[in-house]
Amino acid sequence: MRFLSFAKMSAALAVVATVLAACVVVEEGPGPRPPRPDRPPEMCTREYAPVCGERRGERQTFGNACMARADGFRIVGQGECRRERPPQQQTACPMIYQPVCGERRGERRTFGNSCSAGAEGFRVVGQGECRGDGRPGGGRPGDGRPGDGRPGDGGGRPGAGGPGGGNQQVACPMIFDPVCARRGNDQRTFGNSCEANSANYRVVRAGSC
Repeated sequence: MRFLSFAKMSAALAVVATVLAACVVVEEGPGPRPPRPDRPPEMCTREYAPVCGERRGERQTFGNACMARADGFRIVGQGECRRERPPQQQTACPMIYQPVCGERRGERRTFGNSCSAGAEGFRVVGQGECRGDGRPGGGRPGDGRPGDGRPGDGGGRPGAGGPGGGNQQVACPMIFDPVCARRGNDQRTFGNSCEANSANYRVVRAGSC
């Protein structure tokens, strides 16, 4: 009897061991996360406080910082974006003295020739030197007016019947280095000091009058 009871108990334990061996514990990872709600669009005011934004090398002007950030731009400066100007090329102008009056943003200045005026960004508004009142002089080189800085008829150069007398002609270099010179109550701009002295004018300062 004892043997039978032991046999039944052994069989029962074997069955239980078999069932436990067949059981596999599976640990499941975290389940799928619920989808995140879409980010609501940023509400920007219509206040105009312009900024310059940049994104992947592209620059764009926005009405305010909020609008720039809403489009994914990074603010790089206050105010509108400035266009990068290409480097200005140096202009080689001939050393010819044919004075013109140039103007730029209300400022008028005498240049040795139209090329020199254009190279400085000035617009030629008249031939000849600018007058003291800012208007073009209207005189052309060699028209015989005192102080035009070029040989003329009665232009005040030595040997031309003006002060200084004699028949000696002075050859001045064709270099534009303007000076302001005076003779009596007359004050003129010359291309360089040599031309001023040739016209019997006394240099009072460098630059245009």
